[in-house]
Amino acid sequence: MPEVLDRPHVKFVRWIATVHYRTENGLVDVQHDIEELEDLQDLVERGPNWDAIDHIHIVRADGVERKLTVEEAERL
Repeated sequence: MPEVLDRPHVKFVRWIATVHYRTENGLVDVQHDIEELEDLQDLVERGPNWDAIDHIHIVRADGVERKLTVEEAERL
C-alpha cells in the first residue's frame, strides 16, 4: 500500500481519524493524529485512491466521551 502523508509538525492532537482501506488481504487501517478536521482532507487526498476507503472513524483524542445533544451544546 502506498505510504500516506506523515505530519510530524502536528504538535496538538485534537482528533484521531482512522481510515480503513480495502486491500486484497482485507481491511487495513491507518491512524492519523490531527489538530483540525480539515487536515483530514489533505491526508485522504495524498493516500491511496479514495475509492479504496471502506470507512473513516473519527474520535476526540482526549478520550472523554461527551454525549451532548445539539441543544445542550448550544447552551454551553
